[in-house]
Amino acid sequence: MNATQAIPRRWNVDIDGIKWLPRLIDKSRMRESGKLGSYLVGHSPVDYAFLKKAGIGTDEFVALAVREDSDAGVLTALRARGFDESKVRAWSDRFETTYKVYISLWDVDEGYRPPSPIEKLVIPVVRRIEGPLMNVVRMVRPKP
Repeated sequence: MNATQAIPRRWNVDIDGIKWLPRLIDKSRMRESGKLGSYLVGHSPVDYAFLKKAGIGTDEFVALAVREDSDAGVLTALRARGFDESKVRAWSDRFETTYKVYISLWDVDEGYRPPSPIEKLVIPVVRRIEGPLMNVVRMVRPKP
């Protein structure tokens, strides 16, 4: 992450008990405003899982997140589409266990915890290749 880049809400922030939804809303709005940087929308394994469980495509979700002016409005719109809320909630309830490795990386990258000595060595290398690497992910990994 670039030091001047916007940061989406943390992974554990929820809307009505649904984790990741606020972060995905932020990333969607960041994409549309040209401030996404190296973050992914739809292409990341976590976005992909959420969107598949919610039964909505990436571009449709982004449009919905941009159109609605509040988190509650996004959730209301998802409910109006008839998404399987119980499936999404079950996924959200398992979030910390399922994405444990990612959580550790996000929390260091976004400054929520200090890096370990090894991470201090690796972070500068990763930051140099992060942008180009995410561009490759965008080209290779499908989004829902």
